[in-house]
Amino acid sequence: MRLGWLPLRLLLLASLGGCSTAPVQPPKSEGVSYLVPLGRVPRAEIERARWALEAATRRLVVVMPARALPTPMPGKATLDAGHLLDGLLKSPPPDAFRVAAVTTVPLHAPDLDAVIGYARIGERAIIYSTHLLPRYANEAQRRGRVRRIIDHELGHTYGATHCENDCVMRDADGSASVDDLPAHYCPEHRALTQTRVKEGPAHPQSLIRLGGERMRLGQWTPAIAAYRRALKHAPDDYKARTAMGIAQMARGELTTAEETFITASRTNPKAAQPYYARAVLYASGVAPRRASAFLEAAVHRDAKRVRAHRAAGILYQDVLADDRKAMHHFHAHVQRGGRDAEVIARLVYLMQPATLTFNEPETIVARWDPVTGLEVAAVAPTTAMGLSVQANGPFDRLSLPGGLLDPTGTSYP
Repeated sequence: MRLGWLPLRLLLLASLGGCSTAPVQPPKSEGVSYLVPLGRVPRAEIERARWALEAATRRLVVVMPARALPTPMPGKATLDAGHLLDGLLKSPPPDAFRVAAVTTVPLHAPDLDAVIGYARIGERAIIYSTHLLPRYANEAQRRGRVRRIIDHELGHTYGATHCENDCVMRDADGSASVDDLPAHYCPEHRALTQTRVKEGPAHPQSLIRLGGERMRLGQWTPAIAAYRRALKHAPDDYKARTAMGIAQMARGELTTAEETFITASRTNPKAAQPYYARAVLYASGVAPRRASAFLEAAVHRDAKRVRAHRAAGILYQDVLADDRKAMHHFHAHVQRGGRDAEVIARLVYLMQPATLTFNEPETIVARWDPVTGLEVAAVAPTTAMGLSVQANGPFDRLSLPGGLLDPTGTSYP
């Protein structure tokens, strides 16, 4: 039996001085940084990227043969940076520490916003485009700009999000703001970077992040192998063990997955993640009657109660088909200060119509219409929960972040 990916996503929340190849490989424990030109990239741009990547990762940089670019989507002149990253990560060299791609074509993020560079948190690949970079700068300025872009995107691969301090991890929008970025990390991100740079591909934490990377790509067997290698060095890491069980569950190894979750719980009896995992495992057909008890045990153990009630409500509604318990957890989410737009939409759908009063106080009178979707009659203040209201009738349309208007659809964190 194989489980769908959507319920599993809920668990993952809970839980070149030239273009020549290098003469000698460094120790495999350190890994290698690989540079991949995408499309026709000038030799000077490749050299700048190689120089910056070598300085940033402190590793040998191997320049790979250029790869052809995919054809843009009809009506679009830019390429999806996320799709290109996935291509880099499908089968990278086994000793890859980081894989960087440089191109001259414009890029957009999966949300369709134009970007200069792109990377996913905790994964090994980055990409940037020279398309928006000024052509008039001298060589020192060009190298400094490329170094800041690469440092910024590598920071994301090390686990850093955008920073509001004097830091290269500040958010940048356009080439001018790239030039305004500091050429250094803040103390917090400098410490993070120094730690990650010391961790080669065989380091247990690198293997755990590799497992997560493979999980996102749906490569369950390599994910299991990565987690198993990590657990040889860190057998008490219950989160990694739970993640391995989720991959086993996705591969259809349900009995093995259950044993893995039980071991994770024994490692840390107070941890919520193995209980969430067993609840989904049982709810998916293994032992439906046991699912509720493990789900409630997970909520009880979860220190982040607002998140816990959201997750429990979605599982009750979508997997266990228990609307009464789903409503209970959605109400608990709201009463504890939660303002998740999806929870509000699902709760209103179940209550038909609903009056929700929050602590601030904020009051929402809402209903679900099968034709027009989620609607509200009043919101005070109008910016409550990040929701916006347009007054155009007795019931005003409610605009939810991310465009979600259908609580009957399956959407997991």
